[in-house]
Amino acid sequence: MIESIGSKTFNSHVIDKLIENGFHIGDCLCLGVSGGADSICLLTSIVKGIEDRIENDSLFQIINVITVDHKIRSEEESSGDCKFVSRYCEELNEKVKNIKINCIVEELKKGQVLHTAEVRKKGIEDAARYLRYQVFEKNASLLLDSSENKKIFFALAHNQNDQLETLIMRFLSGSSVSGRSGILNSRTIELKNGTLNYVRPLLDVSRKEIETYLNAEKVLWRTDSTNTDNKYLRNNIRNTLIPLLDENFPGWKNSVISGREKALYENSFIEKSIQSLEWKKTNEGLWIEADVFDNLDFVQKEHFLYKGFDLLETGERIPFSFIKQISRMSDNCCKFGVEAVYEDNKLWLKKQKNNVTIYGFFDIIEEEGLYTFDFGKLHVRNSGSGFAELEFVTNEGHLHYLSNVKLPFVFRSRQISDTVLTKTKGKKSVSDVLSDFKVNVEHKNLIPVIQKLDSDGDNNIVAVWGEIFGYSNWIV
Repeated sequence: MIESIGSKTFNSHVIDKLIENGFHIGDCLCLGVSGGADSICLLTSIVKGIEDRIENDSLFQIINVITVDHKIRSEEESSGDCKFVSRYCEELNEKVKNIKINCIVEELKKGQVLHTAEVRKKGIEDAARYLRYQVFEKNASLLLDSSENKKIFFALAHNQNDQLETLIMRFLSGSSVSGRSGILNSRTIELKNGTLNYVRPLLDVSRKEIETYLNAEKVLWRTDSTNTDNKYLRNNIRNTLIPLLDENFPGWKNSVISGREKALYENSFIEKSIQSLEWKKTNEGLWIEADVFDNLDFVQKEHFLYKGFDLLETGERIPFSFIKQISRMSDNCCKFGVEAVYEDNKLWLKKQKNNVTIYGFFDIIEEEGLYTFDFGKLHVRNSGSGFAELEFVTNEGHLHYLSNVKLPFVFRSRQISDTVLTKTKGKKSVSDVLSDFKVNVEHKNLIPVIQKLDSDGDNNIVAVWGEIFGYSNWIV
């Protein structure tokens, strides 16, 4: 909390956090800025804090601001955020001396986040975050190419509220010790041409303090309309669970933060105890001597297995029950995108070869035409006023029709988190719809869902086209 640092100002506190992680004025510096209160606060305090530290004209600081348009909200809101950030950078450039702020606007392709969510099977929030960090690392690499110093600092605006929300989310999902460590103050990754050091200077600052600071500085910010949508787990925790905890359990925040600190110490101890071990990597997968693995304590096994899953990049959340199953070293296991196999006195981790993933499909339909899929062909005919008539011809030659589908739309396989609207304007999971239709297991990942792709951010599913495989349709 800011109150705990005595007479130091907010700006100095933020710069001190950067310096604690090795930053010096003049070093290559990037900021991720969305236009929301947190990132606008980060940008403002860093600019003002560095300006206060520059005592002579020999020092100069370039700040590279990167803002990403994810194309998952309305065009007006999403591109409006990027324009807001660009204008604010221009305003700051006019006010400061010995600091230059470059604003880099990156636009994702329309539907890219939805497609990535389909591939990774972890939802929209995860997909947006994954693509955003790809953008960050691409720009960091480009800046390193043109810099003599092969280290770049990248400041992110995660705050204390984000930390609390993350810790609750991980508790609810049964995370390991490393997961209970929450959001780290810093994280270093090696790029091909240098080192990228992510730093979070606001991690001990509350959202209330951030807004108080911005109001005092008379700085405006943007508010993401999806922050009130409780279909996202983080929003549900923020808007529903945390107010309940605040009202009924005073002091809970300090307890959770203390628990996180204990988890950090425990995680560090476990890391040191297995630092001499590593997964051997081959084209088939990862392996370690079975005897070596068997001699580890269970907690060490758990930690080491999660490292292996990260290396495999399976895209699946691995539950604790699967960890226990592998650790017993009794039978081979094949679940959650992973094959754990014991052979030739080795424990192997391999990406699971699963027929279901073969049938995953995704296409953004923006205009009339013929679209080919593994199980048939989709004919799209423009019927006027932005709507289309759909005709699907199966590989067996059966014809199926849908009318009045608004362009553009997404034609894809289902995701676990998919929901559809009911007649009473409630929501029902697509999995429950398919169960009600008594859909066979082999068809569940083949039945197409049709999802809106409106410019106003309406991405609701409008149809579950079960008729193609002999089942009922769900039409919204």
